[in-house]
This record gives sequence, structure tokens and C-alpha cells, in this order.
Amino acid sequence: MKRIFLLMSLFAFVCLANAQTQSTITGKVKDAATGEFLMGVNVRVDGTTTGTSTGLDGDYSIKVSDNATLIFSYMGYETQKIKLNGQKVLNVALGEKTELMDEVVVVGYTSMKRRDVLGAVSKIDSKSINALPVSSTAQALQGRIAGVQVSNATGAPGAGVSVRVRGVGSISSSNDPLYIVDGIPVEDALNSISPGDIENISVLKDASSAAIYGSRANNGVVLITTKTGKKGKAQITYHGQFGFQTHANLIEMANTAEYIDIYNQAVDADSAGSSIKRTRLAGDYLNGLADVDHVASIFQTAPIYSQELSVSGGNDKTNYMISGTYFNQEGIIRNSGYNRATLRANINSDVKNWLKVGFNMSGSLGNTRSVSSSGDGYGNSEGGSVVRYAMFRNPAIPIKDGAGQYIDKPSTYFGNSIYDTFFGDGYNPVALAENTDRKKTEEGLFSRIYATFKLPFNLSWTNNFGIDYKNYKYKVYNASWGDDNRINNPNSVTVDHSRNLGWTFNTLLNWNKTFNEVHNLSVMAGFEAIRSTGESMSNSDQDFPVWNKDVLYIGGGTGEKVSKESEYSSTLASFFGQASYDYRSRYYVSGTIRRDGSSKFVGDNRWGTFYSASAGWNIEQEAFMQDVTVINKLKLRAGYGSIGNQNIGNYAYSDIYSSNYNYPFGGTSVSGYAQTKLGNPNLKWETSNQFNVGLDLELLKGSFAFSVDFYNKITKDMLVQAPLPPSIGDAEPYWINNGKVLNRGVDLEFMYRKDYKDGGFDVTLNAGFLKNEVLALNAPIVGGRVDNGIYATKTEVGYPIGSFFMYEMDGIFQNEAEILTSAYQGANIKPGDVKFVDQDNNGTIDENDRVHVGSAIPKMTMGLTLNGYWKGFDLNIFFQGAFGQKIYNQILTDSEGFYRGFNVTKRYYDNHWTGEGSTNEYPRASWSAKSNNARVSTRFLEDGSYMRLKNIQLGYTFKTNHWGIDRLRLYLSATNLFTITKYSGFDPEMTVSANSTSEGDRAAGIDWGTYPAARTYTFGVNLTF
Repeated sequence: MKRIFLLMSLFAFVCLANAQTQSTITGKVKDAATGEFLMGVNVRVDGTTTGTSTGLDGDYSIKVSDNATLIFSYMGYETQKIKLNGQKVLNVALGEKTELMDEVVVVGYTSMKRRDVLGAVSKIDSKSINALPVSSTAQALQGRIAGVQVSNATGAPGAGVSVRVRGVGSISSSNDPLYIVDGIPVEDALNSISPGDIENISVLKDASSAAIYGSRANNGVVLITTKTGKKGKAQITYHGQFGFQTHANLIEMANTAEYIDIYNQAVDADSAGSSIKRTRLAGDYLNGLADVDHVASIFQTAPIYSQELSVSGGNDKTNYMISGTYFNQEGIIRNSGYNRATLRANINSDVKNWLKVGFNMSGSLGNTRSVSSSGDGYGNSEGGSVVRYAMFRNPAIPIKDGAGQYIDKPSTYFGNSIYDTFFGDGYNPVALAENTDRKKTEEGLFSRIYATFKLPFNLSWTNNFGIDYKNYKYKVYNASWGDDNRINNPNSVTVDHSRNLGWTFNTLLNWNKTFNEVHNLSVMAGFEAIRSTGESMSNSDQDFPVWNKDVLYIGGGTGEKVSKESEYSSTLASFFGQASYDYRSRYYVSGTIRRDGSSKFVGDNRWGTFYSASAGWNIEQEAFMQDVTVINKLKLRAGYGSIGNQNIGNYAYSDIYSSNYNYPFGGTSVSGYAQTKLGNPNLKWETSNQFNVGLDLELLKGSFAFSVDFYNKITKDMLVQAPLPPSIGDAEPYWINNGKVLNRGVDLEFMYRKDYKDGGFDVTLNAGFLKNEVLALNAPIVGGRVDNGIYATKTEVGYPIGSFFMYEMDGIFQNEAEILTSAYQGANIKPGDVKFVDQDNNGTIDENDRVHVGSAIPKMTMGLTLNGYWKGFDLNIFFQGAFGQKIYNQILTDSEGFYRGFNVTKRYYDNHWTGEGSTNEYPRASWSAKSNNARVSTRFLEDGSYMRLKNIQLGYTFKTNHWGIDRLRLYLSATNLFTITKYSGFDPEMTVSANSTSEGDRAAGIDWGTYPAARTYTFGVNLTF
């Protein structure tokens, strides 16, 4: 009994002692660099399961013993262990995790730590995406990822963007990458999702990482992960940007006096020895002339702003987020602009410990007002570029007359038809912009629902279903205007309407198992079905007796009416699997296989098999590396795979017949059908075989990181349209599998960061080097029409896709003797005319003297980011560039060739040939010499290389808890401040003009006078409540 009493007394004493040493510890956790309080940080007592997490203000409270050790952990930050020494308040500052290999990266149908990634995968986060005031996420990608080229078609608001991952692999088919949003394929995703809604973007660049997507992965895969709510109290975030845009450097044109001088020089030159005498601009003809800079007149200072508001939060089981954005951008050219509104909501919940479900929905509405922004009107419905007409317009013609009406032809304004000869009859560019009335409305809806089941035996089963819906309406009012309504006569209205619906279902079974704590095995098997349907209708009507937009509807005109309607559908069914193994996170092997069946092919070609295999070695895990403390990570990886491309029309295997063709029968015209497209039932997949080897290195606890990848990609059985002779008729040529293309290159990524007590900095550099070459092709394919029947590019074996093929300029003929001793170029060559190289040395300049002289594909692309912070200040500087590409400056064939009384550039006036020895670069002023001097030649081919200060941003973050504000950041930002380039045009960053959109990359790099990118200045505010 005595013994029992002693034991009970001892037990009570221990309990009392423990009770006396238990204390409540409170404190706050913040970011060591920015001072921002961190919500959702895990706070746990070491050696126990006792824990809590920080609230919205970074605060926490936990009961522990006085000698306990607390562990603070948060994703993306270094974990800290702190032993209590009797303190009751413990505030902690967590530093960002410096070892990049621990970063989580989204890959095909899953995510993994970067240390486990075996392929060429690059990632950018929301901070980089939201750094620029841009209308689309694609523009924010520019210069951020090695081997990914992003360029704007034009600088017009809402204009399309070209994205090329590791070169150009197809001649006629699309080279756009596949876009996946939260596991669901989405068309035009980068333009339909607000940049503020994106958490991160991963780009799968090689076959070993992209093969899981099979026939759609040939051009790379862009994986977009949208933002979700986080555990903690509700958080309200506002991001606003307000600013204005201006044009950058403009092309300087000749003024009126200079134009008169060079015009008269041309008159004197062409009249000498000719029976046809032109009239000089002199005497009374000089009365009443204006002096207008028509290029500057089309531009304006334009506002730009965006508003983003989101509400998010959650608890241990459920998180949610609701966000809305509005973006508005007026164009720097009159009567152009773009706005977009988006609304998004998502919720994710662990409803059971074995079931997680989620729902994501977003809607968007965009409106674009556009003017003609590229091309000369050939082969497109837009007409010639406003910029082009501005360069042509003569400075002697005012914009408006005394009554405030736009002036059209100079002959009408000056009252004499000879003024059309003096000054040309080109359109008034300001009037053209103001009279353009085109509006495109885009409605989009994206929705995804998923459920993940945790099953026995380490199995998980995930099911995704998503829809991607787009509704487009494009309405054009072509009012008649100009002298005698010569432009757009008869007037007309065109309405194009299309709807596209795609749905995707995929189901994935994952199994993960670790054996003996050293062998890690992951297996995934899945099925996916994708269905796309669409319909379109185009209607036009002409000759409306009353031009009032309130009553202008199809059917109200008295002229020709045209109506067309079409529908389409396609289906893709896929089975796929992937297996990965690693030993102690040291040695890795992985394999992928996918079997795709597409409705775009028939017969035995309907199904295709795609695969990849890869391996990796974390060398720093080896025993011989344990004493090398400076190296934190050293990984060697390699992969090989075969992936495909099915980007062609839905019915390329079938002949197409269309109506509204007239046939004469017995002297009577009878409407009927005609074959308009030829089909090929033997068509099959385009396939790319790719090899990639890479090395990843981290030093000094992640302060220095370096990555290099070498790749070799060969695309065979390319999908191209057959080059058929004219005798085949007007039917569109059939598609064939023809040729082989090589894309070989190196991607480099470099990062260095240094942190100090109150600040720090980091430098990030990426660069991609590329060689593109056609290895096999049955027959050359020309492209890039620059004049009637004249093409600037030729795609053939041994040269890049879209290689410029033209005469090579060899200076200027200085005298008659030089003409006589040179190859024959024509009957009327005179001193001051352009001299060309006789490539075949046959004594005559002809088509056989055209040679390959470069391409529009950059040999190198790069991006350089400099970040610095000190206390509350932060500074970001971003440079972006491309090098080695050529641009054919087509507009100079007129504005530096002297033609139809159009104006000329200032540099041509200052430097053109005026006598022997005056120049060897710019020819004489002459109308009659245009056929020689404006030949498609290297005279107009320029180096398109450039380095651009893409963005500079200075901000300050206030530490405040006043008025419910948890965080306030204000910043100033400037975009496109300056560009270093030798290119003489408005903007070296251009792709395909409206003339040759259908030709794709084989007609890239031809500048007809393109809407340039704007220089933007913005003020921004970030608020968190």
C-alpha cells in the first residue's frame, strides 16, 4: 500500500511539473526579403504531431513546453528549426528556398520536383507573367524561356502572337504549340486567359517530356496552371495599372521641298533622250502646297489600363478563389483598340480522406476595333496597311480642306488632273483609319471538373472533364468615301459568325511505391477523348441606299448578296502510359508511350504510336561528391522520343465540292458545283524524332544555377500542300507527306542571386541557338509574294524553311564603262542603276542568278532579367532580343524606288545617287528604272537583329496594417523604351503580314509597312486586404 501511494505521488508531481512548464507561444512569420507577412506557414513542435498554421497576418499561437523546438515550414521557403529559451513571443523571418531543384514543376498530366525532371522543361511564375502591361499572356512569355521565340504579328491591340518552340518544324502545317490549361486543351489559350489569373507556365520543349501528348506535341507543349485559393482567412487582392502609350521612333520621310527636288531630278533623268517629256514641278504648280508629316499624323497618344480583383481563402479541407479582370487598350493608330473582361471561379475540396473534387470555370468577352495593320491588300480582306499609305502619301497634300473635310485625290483639291501625276493618288491615311469600321467580338467559356480517388495499394484515380467554347462575330461596315465615292464602291456590310466547342475527358490511374526505402517506382496509365465541333456563317450585302448603321443589316442592300455556311467536327481518342523509376533519387529511367487515333486520317493511317525514353543521373548524390560542398546539385539527363503533328484541315483526305459556279448550257448560264479542294486518302501523321541531352548545375547553396540542353529534332513526312501546275485548275491542292526538316540547337539558362541584410539582387539570362534546315523535299516551294508573280522565299533542300531567294546587289553602276563591262541586265540600264551579281557567270542577269541569302528564323534568341531589392524598394530590368534573322523591307521598293508620285524616305533623298562616286548603295531617282532597281534583291533585305529594353519597373512595398490593408505596393513601369537594331523599318519584331497568313512560316519576315509596337508608361498599385 505504501509503495502504491509513493507511485501515485510521483505521477502527480510529474503531471504538475509538466503543467507548470507548458506555455503559449505567439508570434508572426514574414518574408525575410520583402517583410510581407506569410499566411499558411506550418508551425510544428519537433518530435510531436502538435502544430498549427499562420493566419492572414502571419500570426500564430501554440502551446508548448519551455524547452521545445519549433519547426517553421512553407513551400518555396527554407525550413527553420528554432529552440525556445523561455521566450513567449517568437517572430520568424523565412528566406526563399535557394535550391531550385526543389521547385515543383508541372509536366504532362502531373507535377514533380525539378530534381526528378528528365526532359527539357522550363517554368515561369506569375511574377514574371504580370510584370508587363500586355493584353495577352503570350506577350509576357517573350524572352523568358530559352528556345522559345515569341513575336507579335503586328503591334495592333488584340493582334495575334506567334510562338515557336525550338524552331520551325513544318512547312505548310501549323507550328503553334499545344496549350493545356489545368489539364484541358484550350485553343488560343494565351490570348483568352487573363495574365493575372495564371499561377505559372511550364513549357515542354523536347520529346521525352512532351511525348505523353502524342500527336499534338510536335511543336512543344505549354502547360498553364491557374491560381487557386490558399488555406487561411479570406484574402482580397486588387491590382490596377494605369498608363499611356506612344509610338517609338518613326521613319523620317522627305518634306515637300525635298520631294519637289527629287521629283524634278527624276523628270530630268527620264526626259533626257526620250520622246515622252514629263512636266516639272515648278512655277504656279508650287502655289498652295502644304508640308505634312503623314506618318506622324496617323499616330496618337493612347490610354491603357487594367483592373484585377480577386477574393480567395480556404481551410484544411477546401479552398476557393473568385476573380475578375478588365483590360482596355486604345491603339496608337487612330480608330484601333481592344478590351477584354474575364470572370473566373474555382473551388477545390477534400470531401473525404479518399476523395478530392474541384471545379473551375472562367468566361471572357473581348472586343477588337481594327484598322488595316499589315500587307498591301492582296489576298486579304483588310486592304493595305494604314502605315503603308502614310508612307506613300505626299507631304504637299493637306489632311483636310478649309471646310474640315478629308482630302482624297490631289487633282480634286488642286483642281487639275496633273496633280495626281505630281503627288500620286494614294489614300489619305488619316481618312482611311477614321473610315475603317471593323469590330470583332470574342466570347469564351472554359470549364473543368475533376475528381481524384485514393484507392488501396497506393493507387489514385483521377477523372477530368472540361469544355472550351468560343463564339466569334466579326462585322465590317465598308462605307463609300473619297472623291466620287471611289473607295469601297459600292458600300457593303459583311458579317462573319463562328462557334467552336471542344470537350475533353481523360481518366488517369497512378501507382506509386517505394521499396526498401531506396527504390521508387511510379506508373501511370490513362485514356483521353477529345471532340471538337464548329460551325461558321459568312454573309455580305452591298449597295445600301441609306448609310445609317442603325438600319444597316444583311438583306437591306440592293446589290449582290453572298451567304456561306459550314460545319465541322473532329475526334481524337488516345491510350497512354508512363513508367518512372529511380534509385535513391540518384539514378533515373522513364518511358512513355501513347497511341492516338484521329478522325483527320482514314484507313490504316488513322492510328499512330508515339513514345519516349529518358534517363538521369544526380551526380552530387555519389560518394565521391560528398566532400565537394560547393556543388549542391549536378544532374545529367538524356532523352529520345517520337512525337507527331496532325494540324491540318478536318477533311484533308476528301475532295470538296462547292456551289455558286456557273456553267453555260445552250447559251444559258446555269449555276452548279465545282471541285474546289483536292483530297488525299493516303495522308498520315507528321512525325518528329528528337534527341535531347542536358546538364543542370547548382552551386553555393543555390546562389548560382546553370542549365544547358543540346537537341536534335528531325521532322519527317511533313504535311505540305502539293506544288501542282496551273493546268490542274483552280482547286486547292491536296495535302501530301513530303520532306524532312532539321532543327538543331542549344538552350542555355543561367541564374545568380545574392542576398544581404536589407536587400539583394539576382541576374537571370537565357539564350537559345538554332539551326533550321530542310533535309529532303520532292520539289521546291516558293512563298512570300512581293509583287505580281514574284515571290521572295524559296523552301528547298539545304536551306531553312522560308529562305529568302533573290538577286544579290553588287552596288551601283557609276558610269557607262562599268555597264558595258558587266553582265547584261537589260536594254535601258544607266549609270545610277542597281548592279547585281552574276552568280552563274553567264554574262546575263536572269532568274538563275537568284540565290539564298538568309531567312526570317532567328539564329539566336535571348532574355536578360536584372532584379534588385533594398528594404522596401524593388527594381526590375528586362532585356529581350533576337539575332541572325533577315527582314525583307518590301515597302521600300516603293518609298525608296520612286513610283507614282509617292513620297520617299528622308534617307533615300539624302543619299541617292546623283553622279559618279556619290553613293554605291542608293540608286538614282527614276520612274523608268524601277523595273531594274526594285527587283526582289538584297537591296531591300536587312538585318533584323535587335536588342530591346522590354521593361523597366521600380516599386516600393509599404509595411502597413492600417485600414485593413495587409500589403501595399506602388510601382512605375515603362515598356519598349528603346531598341538597338540596324533595321530601318518601324519595328524589327514582326512575323507574317496579312497578305501571306495562309503561307505561315515560309512567308515570314516581309514588312509591307506594319503597325509598330507601342512604347508604354504605366503606374501600378497592388493591394492585399
